Amino acid sequence: MKHIIWDFNGTLLADAQLGVDCDNYVFDTLGLPRITIDDYRRHMTMPVRDFYTALGVDLNIYKYETISRLWLDRFNERAVGVGLVPGVLEIVARMKETGYTQSVLSASYDKSLRAQCGALGLCGLIDTIDGLSDESAMKKTDIGRAQMARLGLAGDETVLVGDMCADAELAHALGARCVLVPWGHNALDRLEKTGCPVAHTMGELESMLTAMYKA
Repeated sequence: MKHIIWDFNGTLLADAQLGVDCDNYVFDTLGLPRITIDDYRRHMTMPVRDFYTALGVDLNIYKYETISRLWLDRFNERAVGVGLVPGVLEIVARMKETGYTQSVLSASYDKSLRAQCGALGLCGLIDTIDGLSDESAMKKTDIGRAQMARLGLAGDETVLVGDMCADAELAHALGARCVLVPWGHNALDRLEKTGCPVAHTMGELESMLTAMYKA
C-alpha cells in the first residue's frame, strides 16, 4: 500500500447527525415522519434515492429531486460547522509523514466538497480531491477510476477508508483494499457483514494503515 483514498462524509467529516437533522428538516417540510440516527444508520445506502425508498417514502408523490434540493441546501449551509471527526486530521497528517500519498473521493458535489475541505484544513495534506460534477450522487465508481488513473495507481497499491457498505463495494470495484469506520453513516453490524476490517477507534485505524504501508 502506498496511497489512501479517504471517503469524506462520515469518514473525515463528522456529519452523521447533520444528515439526520437535514432529513428531518425535509420530512417536516413535506409532512413526513421523522427518523432517528439509528433509523438513518440502519437504512442509509447509495444511491441515496434507495435510502428514501427503504424508509417508505413514496417517490412518486414526494419527488426525489425536491427532497435532494431541500436536503443539499440545508446541508451545505451547515457542513463546515460540524467539523472533522476528532483526531482524523492528525492521522491524515501522520500518514503523510509516513510516506502515503492521499486523496479524497466523495459523492458530494465537487465545488462544495473542495470548499469544505479547504475550510477544514485538509487541502495542504491531501494530494487531490474529487467529487461529482453534478449533484446526482450516482457516479462515485467512475470518479474513483478516473482519480486512480490520473495518479497512476493500481488497486493493490491503494486502500480506501470509508464509513458505509457502499465504500466496501466501491473498493472492490476499484481493486483496492478497504478499511471501514463505525462513526459515520452505517451501523456497525452492517459494516461487519461486508467482511472488510473495521477500525473501531482512531488508534486502531492509524495502526492498520501504518501496518499496511508498503507491506
